[in-house]
Amino acid sequence: MSGGEGQRVRFGRALARPGVRLVILDEPFRGLDREQRRALLVHACQRWRAATLLCITHDVGATQAFDRVLVLDGGRVVEHGTPADLMACPDSHYRAMLEAEALVREGLWSSAVWRRLWLADGRLAEAQRHEGTS
Repeated sequence: MSGGEGQRVRFGRALARPGVRLVILDEPFRGLDREQRRALLVHACQRWRAATLLCITHDVGATQAFDRVLVLDGGRVVEHGTPADLMACPDSHYRAMLEAEALVREGLWSSAVWRRLWLADGRLAEAQRHEGTS
């Protein structure tokens, strides 16, 4: 079982526990696509609406669904507040992370240009592009 599969098994077991007051999700949906992560997070928030839910994630966009966000840098809380309040501040770390995530998603993942890479003799190799191909 992969690490992500194991996390989802533990997540499923946690959903079955009654009377939960504190839920800590540490990168709970890694390996899943954006829509699957969003759906599972919505389910978790509904299931544990009466509990304190702490979700630790590098998926900054997913944090916009929460009431409060804490931004850590070097192991210390450098910002905290509602997502809307943090986004409204031009020099916010949170805002900068959301903007950087959007740039990567729009620029890198949406690009029509793909590269063909493979491992050859322990080294990363790239196919040469021919004119007329992308």
